[in-house]
Amino acid sequence: MKISKPKLHLTERTKYYIRSLIFLAVAAILLTWFLEYRYYIHDVCRAWDFVIGSPAPFFYNVFLMWLMLLFFWAIFEKPGTATGAMWIAIIILTYVHIQKYNSRGYPLLPEDFQLASEASSLSKFVSADSIVRLIIAIILVVVLTILFNRMLAKKLRLNYRNPSPSFAKRHQLLMRLVILVISGLGFFAATDFARHNDGSRYEDIFLGTHFTAWNQNRNYSDNGFILGFLYNLQKLELSEPDKYSESKILTLRDEYQNRAEKENANRKAAEDEDVSVVIILNESFFDPAVKNGEAEFEKFYPHTGGDITPNLHKIMQDYPSGYMYTLDYGGGTANIEFETFTSLTNYWINSVPYTALLPKSGDIPSIAQTYKKRGYETVAIHPYNGGMYKRNIALANEGFENFITDIEMKYQEKEGNSEYINDESAYKETLDVLKSSDKNQIVGLITMQNHTPYHPWIYEETEFAVTNEDISDDRKNEIATYYQYLHNSDKYLGDFIEEVEKLEKKVVVLFYGDHSAGLFEVTNDNDDKTVRTLSRLMPYFIYTNFDAGITTKYLPTTTPNCMVNTMYNALNWKKDPIYYLVDDVCSAEPILTATFIEERQLSAAETLHDYELLTYDLLGGKKYWMSK
Repeated sequence: MKISKPKLHLTERTKYYIRSLIFLAVAAILLTWFLEYRYYIHDVCRAWDFVIGSPAPFFYNVFLMWLMLLFFWAIFEKPGTATGAMWIAIIILTYVHIQKYNSRGYPLLPEDFQLASEASSLSKFVSADSIVRLIIAIILVVVLTILFNRMLAKKLRLNYRNPSPSFAKRHQLLMRLVILVISGLGFFAATDFARHNDGSRYEDIFLGTHFTAWNQNRNYSDNGFILGFLYNLQKLELSEPDKYSESKILTLRDEYQNRAEKENANRKAAEDEDVSVVIILNESFFDPAVKNGEAEFEKFYPHTGGDITPNLHKIMQDYPSGYMYTLDYGGGTANIEFETFTSLTNYWINSVPYTALLPKSGDIPSIAQTYKKRGYETVAIHPYNGGMYKRNIALANEGFENFITDIEMKYQEKEGNSEYINDESAYKETLDVLKSSDKNQIVGLITMQNHTPYHPWIYEETEFAVTNEDISDDRKNEIATYYQYLHNSDKYLGDFIEEVEKLEKKVVVLFYGDHSAGLFEVTNDNDDKTVRTLSRLMPYFIYTNFDAGITTKYLPTTTPNCMVNTMYNALNWKKDPIYYLVDDVCSAEPILTATFIEERQLSAAETLHDYELLTYDLLGGKKYWMSK
């Protein structure tokens, strides 16, 4: 007698869940590939190179995508709807990434979402056509999802319904809750690395890969968009440093107060000499003739038309000058501005202090606070929306009592067909402020003329053409527009210095460019660090319309946190205690930014840890430094 094996009978409910899990696994693979395809800005070959060349990171990204799809499935009930929702989320997320990458050459980071409140202002930097295409794509996915759900119900029977309505409702709610909890906990456990890394380099033996903080393009390319993005979540937290305490900060303050009392005895007071100070952050002002050792920028981007910034070169020849190593490439103005005015650093913050920290910090030390206490008028000028990066709050907390934006400016001239007020108008506004009062003043000017985008139609004609053949014609046209911006900005700078020279009021001008345009992949993505640095060296100088007794000609290459202190030292001015700490920091690490330090260890100097403690105390701690 033949004994038949018992057959495994699966209920329709079980079959529904198995089919759904398999369907979502396939969807996770396709969506992860689509995400990488969008990350590489529609480059199919590079997306496949990542899949084939880094299978472990790719499939870990797939696993995380699958967990997210399970989470969406628990919310929307239908696997087709969950896939559609994730598809739309990817389209929106990567749209923002593409816009950022096209203007700055840098991927989307978690910190960028701190600018969500600035969406209306940021939208002005993208084309209307791209927004229309985004909306059409979302509508198309919604329609496809509806059709797809119908097909899934018919072909794959992914629409299980229990014949008992009351039981079905209880069962479905219970299972959705279980899936929600399991997927959520699974995602939390699988992304533990994002909450436990040192912020610089994290080795993952299981995946056979590593994460690199100083080069996010490499980080995302090596690990995929999801893992690269999650790795940077840790940096949003302003963690309390070791040994932070009230007694430590007060001891540190006493130490530098004593030092200030001793060393200030041999320095001059700016207020006693009736000197006003103008600090100019010139948006995207770059010197295309910059050199770094044997590397010359113009060898990588040769051009016609002669010297693009002749006035800058004349000023730098006649007055103390140097180059600032910028914190970022193609953007990051608010972070650079923050470091300049406060002399604090973003090195341990890795966030956007203007939007994330300063709005709730209250008053913090800055050059404006220093001289406001000494009777100076403090005025900030920015020819754009004052709410952008929450400057209206941040600058007030830095001590600027008056803030002149595009709305209040008397001069409104724009550059060519650009929508931005040009530097000529910004400088005229600054001159009017200087002439408006006999009092000493601190004026902080943040210009807008040279800001992205660099459309070829902004100028009817351009004087400079890039001649190398290893970049596209579209990129050449963008660079030609950018060079014309720089050339005109340079002319306005020369005119401004001539007008300041005529003033009866004594004026010191600290001028610098904040970053280059994000147009120079040939240098910025170069394997040679000496060449990469070319895209990050910004000119700065100290000009005075009187004999200030400056004996130094060449200013150190440094980051923005050191520039005001460099000015104090060049002028031999009395300084607040905090600047004596900055003195020590700038000696130990004159260039304090991850893209320069890369994988080497930070200097072990105790003063750097003190600086980290102070930065935390003022921005995230109890502000013991400012207590009475």
